Amino acid sequence: MSILSFLFKKKQSSMHKKDGTPKTSGELIAEVTDGVNLVDGKQTWELVDEKKHDIDAMIHCCDAELKTMEKAGMVPAPYYFERVAILSRKEKNYEQEIFYCAQYIEKVEAFYLKNGTAGIADVRKGPTYQAIVKRLQKARELYAKQRT
Repeated sequence: MSILSFLFKKKQSSMHKKDGTPKTSGELIAEVTDGVNLVDGKQTWELVDEKKHDIDAMIHCCDAELKTMEKAGMVPAPYYFERVAILSRKEKNYEQEIFYCAQYIEKVEAFYLKNGTAGIADVRKGPTYQAIVKRLQKARELYAKQRT
């Protein structure tokens, strides 16, 4: 079931705020997921510009994306996982880079195995997902060199 179908079925009577204005898709998702898609009270995408160099914030965004996937059946956005990988490599923390790349790939593969791709965009075909796959291999090589 797509997230929009889920949202409409789950919250059909509460699609508007108290002042009568329609809720945004982010507000609806926050409501349906009990706020697991929020980081510091904001949608993950709202943190992209101000926090993209903050590894802790990006890790919290990864966590929020995974929780949203579990609650609302949405594919996690790859951006945050790639940012954690980039920032981890800058710190030469290859183990962390490997963890977030591998976790993203594993969760996305499991999502599509369970849900298929009918009516859903397949992020695995996108450049960011492909970059994460490439980063994982390189991070494993760097980690092996670091340990020797």
